[in-house]
Amino acid sequence: MKFLLNKKIFFIAALLVAALMSYSFFPSEKADFSADVKPILNSKCISCHGGVKAKGGFSLLFQEEAMGKTESGKPAIIPGDPDGSEFIRRLTAKDPEERMPYKHEPLSKEEISILKRWIKQGAKWGEHWAYVPVKEEKPPAIANKWALNDIDKFIYEKLEKENLKPSAEADKPALLRRLSLDLIGMYPSDNLAKAYLNSKDEKAYEALADSLLSSKHFGERWAALWMDLSRYADTKGYESDGSRESWRYRDWLIDSFNEDKPYDQFLTEQIAGDLLPNATDAQYIATAFSRNSMTNDEGGTENEEFRTAAVLDRVNTVWESLMGTTFACVQCHS
Repeated sequence: MKFLLNKKIFFIAALLVAALMSYSFFPSEKADFSADVKPILNSKCISCHGGVKAKGGFSLLFQEEAMGKTESGKPAIIPGDPDGSEFIRRLTAKDPEERMPYKHEPLSKEEISILKRWIKQGAKWGEHWAYVPVKEEKPPAIANKWALNDIDKFIYEKLEKENLKPSAEADKPALLRRLSLDLIGMYPSDNLAKAYLNSKDEKAYEALADSLLSSKHFGERWAALWMDLSRYADTKGYESDGSRESWRYRDWLIDSFNEDKPYDQFLTEQIAGDLLPNATDAQYIATAFSRNSMTNDEGGTENEEFRTAAVLDRVNTVWESLMGTTFACVQCHS
């Protein structure tokens, strides 16, 4: 009887250990493909198993290829079964000739755990975050007075989860400095600073923001960021980097920000301002967005070569600045 009791206790203990081990290997937390899995694949796997270079017939570039059959005739990833997946077996192999990444440092225990968890949870492929439609999120119900608006509510909810307390509200000089540097890129004038610091009005901060937004320096500050995206320069690039006059486009950008021009109109005029009905001089100037390519007029250059380079530059710029997608590789690898 005592033997049977001990055997029963041993059996229960074994079940508990197995359950704990299962939990440690496959915690309930969902493995997010874009945030957790893709960075590992990109840094440790894609160089040999992606695109044109798909060793062993295994590519992790697209879902269809990753889940498809390899040269062995079997898929390397079996959704729901990490132990039966050749992908995991090769990552954890002891033989250096089998273990992946081949002739490189092995993945860490944490990285392997993430990949196992991902496969256990179905190996669901995720879209790049930039292409996932934005969904409206309802702000959490926060009763704390610290949360003055919906953004504060999201912040406060996260702080509570991390057992953190909000920072104390900044004093007026700090708020003045922060807001001014954010909106106009410089410190405020003495008159504006004194008016805000000496004001007893509850809406003094809102009045300060309105004053800074109406400043001509607001357009200068924010146009500078767009000038970087549109590769604005006062010189041609190449060879002697001679000067060129593009300042009218620069001024158009500054005026557009200061006029609070709608974003769709802002883009339309730059991409196709010359095609608009009864286009104005300002709309023609806006199309310099497509004319900011480097130009080379030194002796012996091939015109067609640099015309093609300019076309590619325009396409790349439109995709990078408007779509958030680098496009340079596709011009040769498509």
